[in-house]
Amino acid sequence: MSDWLRRDDQSMDAERKREGYERANEAQRQIRMELAKDDRDKLEERMGEYNAQRFLESGVAGIPPGQTFNVKCVHAHVADNLCRCPSSAIDSGEETEGNIIGKEALRILEERGVQTSGSDVCWQQCSKRNESRPSDWRYVPRKNRQKLRSTRERRKELKGNAESA
Repeated sequence: MSDWLRRDDQSMDAERKREGYERANEAQRQIRMELAKDDRDKLEERMGEYNAQRFLESGVAGIPPGQTFNVKCVHAHVADNLCRCPSSAIDSGEETEGNIIGKEALRILEERGVQTSGSDVCWQQCSKRNESRPSDWRYVPRKNRQKLRSTRERRKELKGNAESA
């Protein structure tokens, strides 16, 4: 996505893309500041003043201000776009002020035949009121769990080696 953001193409020029990306990051900063306004002291107590300020100033997925071409966590950009754009605008293809990276990622997925507007069962993943049945599909993040487990075991091993040395 970083390469797409940097180059001109038929849909729009690189400058317009960069501006859209900066607007998405600025919107995230504003949302974060608004959500934390009453709990700033708790945030600073937990993270420290410097880290709390960096957190509040960051954009989508923690992008620091000024990193206009550092695209990471494309899924976070897609979520940001879906949350800030009315579904009617997404379905109709209407131009809205969402997240330019999220829009492009959704376009690529749709071009590949992936259904991005949900399905009759996808809501089950998000609804706390849904009582799952054995026949329900559930997403289980195995890769991340394995990665966490491996990291924990590696750290434990390194700690053991350091103590015995």
